[in-house]
Amino acid sequence: MARDPYRLIGRIQQVSHSLRKKSDRLLIDSAGVTTAQAGILAVIADDPGCSQRDIARRLRLGESAVVAAVGRLLSAGLVERRVSDQDSRAVALFLTGRGVETVGRAQETYGVVNGVVLEALGDEGRARFAELLDALDLAVGSLPLPAKGGDSPPDGPGRK
Repeated sequence: MARDPYRLIGRIQQVSHSLRKKSDRLLIDSAGVTTAQAGILAVIADDPGCSQRDIARRLRLGESAVVAAVGRLLSAGLVERRVSDQDSRAVALFLTGRGVETVGRAQETYGVVNGVVLEALGDEGRARFAELLDALDLAVGSLPLPAKGGDSPPDGPGRK
């Protein structure tokens, strides 16, 4: 039986939220960072010397969110800023020794989480799920953006 598309979108959001909450708890316990912070650290580990703008683009996050998260990672001693080799006006981000250790612990935790997800999908479901996520990502990417100043949700019941 086909599901109501509105309920399907809501279900995707529920599962995503639940996965994020559980991942956050596990990562905070094992590595001392949230899922978002672990993602930022992983980008810096993959691309030492990257900028906050690079991180925002790769993770599809707002630059202001990345600035705030990087500030917390700097305060925690996991990341350091240096002058960029390419542009002396720009700042480049690098992991500290503690940051490298944290990335390692986060990767171990992600291995556990990914294992649970992959096991739930089974051998046949994994490839199909990846295809469906790619299709969904393309579809969402093709949605038109609201007109300028349209960052807030549209007016709906109870909104003025």
